[in-house]
Formats: sequence, structure tokens, C-alpha cells
Amino acid sequence: MDGVVNIYKEKGISSFSVVRSVRRIFNTKKCGHTGTLDPLAEGVLPVCLGYATKLADYMMALDKEYVAQFRLGEARDSYDTDGDITAENRDIKPSKEEVEAVLKTFIGDVELTVPAYSAVKINGVRAYDLARKGEIEDAGSRVMSITDIELMDYSYPDGLFRMKCRKGTYVRSVIHEAGLKLGCYGVMSGLIRTVNGRFTQAAAYKLGDLESMKEEGRLEEALIPVDRALGWAKAVVRDEAVKLVKNGVSVKRHNYISVPDTEDAHVFLTDGKGELLAFAEQSGLADQPFIIVKLLV
Repeated sequence: MDGVVNIYKEKGISSFSVVRSVRRIFNTKKCGHTGTLDPLAEGVLPVCLGYATKLADYMMALDKEYVAQFRLGEARDSYDTDGDITAENRDIKPSKEEVEAVLKTFIGDVELTVPAYSAVKINGVRAYDLARKGEIEDAGSRVMSITDIELMDYSYPDGLFRMKCRKGTYVRSVIHEAGLKLGCYGVMSGLIRTVNGRFTQAAAYKLGDLESMKEEGRLEEALIPVDRALGWAKAVVRDEAVKLVKNGVSVKRHNYISVPDTEDAHVFLTDGKGELLAFAEQSGLADQPFIIVKLLV
């Protein structure tokens, strides 16, 4: 089977265990997720099967939306309520207006500290492995891109906000830094990924749903073709040039039935019947519009 399954990862299980379950349910070896969710977190976790794994990095780069719960008054080594308390300040109790104003300062490209308990690699070693040994307090910093933050609810010490962001943004880091700016510390107490690119919470399947669908012989209904998952435009290859494309040859313009007018950096190449052959990047050349990145046959 080839395609993407929109999984709703439930709280308390790891992203790896979700992939392992999907691999078993679909009886496939090639299987991988498109962006880790911590055990504390839940929500949308697209899982790629078959040749869709070749596109996992591109799906991982899609914009995301989260709904996050936070708690003020304490700091923890993991930046969430699963960690050990490292500092407390319950004397400062910010108002809703103060919290909202501070959260808005993170909109844009901001440099934030990466949590020590994260999957980032430091000299080839996962940060969380180093953190468990007490060798690091954080995993350095990086520029994170946040497109919008909306405070949805707040009554000290707990609150809730919605955040839209790009790849590589840690919600825990935003809450940690916001707590420092407010002078009272802050940790993440819950997280739901509601959107990942074209995948939404409302259309996601829990693992139990997939088990039931398998018993009913409806498992393929959960499989989304990669072209729908990414929404890239399609260039249609002439029949006489299909074999060349299948051999990895980036063919000339006259070998296409149609070439899309698109600003996307990537496109899918298909034959005249709509079968996916490959995905390619725009070349900028008049006589050879696309360069094949990877085959899908």
C-alpha cells in the first residue's frame, strides 16, 4: 500500500509506537511519521506508507497548528508538566492582558531555546539522552517561525492558546520563554496538534478506528494518495516518454502533454492516465522544465 494515513495520536503513547502499530495494521515494512509528537501531546500525526515515505520530509515541512495548555508559576527541566520542577514563583500573577501581550511578541521569526528533553541531535546524540544523564540543561537555540498566536482562555495559573507555526517550532519553548518574560515561569500542561498541512484533527483516525476498519475490510479508505496529501500541481508526460521518466530521465518540454503554471517548487509527473511517475523540482530552464527528484514507481 502507498499513501498517507492521517492518525490521531492519543496522549500517553510515543510517535514511534504509533508507526509500529500502523506498520502492523497495514502489514507493510515501509512506514514512517512526518514529525514527532511527545507522549504528553496528542493530535494529528500523518504516517507515510510505501513510496509515500519518500515524501515524508516535504510533509514534515508543512505549516502546523496547535492548541496548547499552559500553567504559570513554575519551571520544569522538560518545559512541560512531565518534568521535575526547577524553579517556582507564585507571587506574580499576570493579568489576561499581560499574558496576551507577551504571547503576541512571539509572532514572527524568533530565536528560542530548544528543550533539553527533545529529539534534536547534539554531536550525533539525542538531546533527551544527554538530559537524562544530566549533561545538558537545554539543547541550544534556534530561530522558530510563528505565524499567529491567539489566547483562547486564561484564569491564573492556567491558560489555553492556539498557535500556527512552521517546521521546527517547539510550543514548549514558547511557553517557557513567555513565563520568563512574565517573571513567573511557565510550563506546557497539554498539547493538541490540530492541523498539519492538509491534515486536520476532524478527519484523523485513531488506531482503534483502523483496527475496526481492517476487520471490516475497509482499511484502504483511510489511505490518502500522496498527490492529495501535498496538493502539488501535475505535469502530464506523453506516452512515448513515460519509459524514460520511469528510468529517471528528466525529459524535455516537448515530451509533456501539459506543463502546469505554478509557483510551487515541486510538481508531480504523471502519465496520460493519471498514474504518478515521480516528483520533480522546477529547473528554470525553458527546454527542460523539471528535474526529477525521486521516482514513485
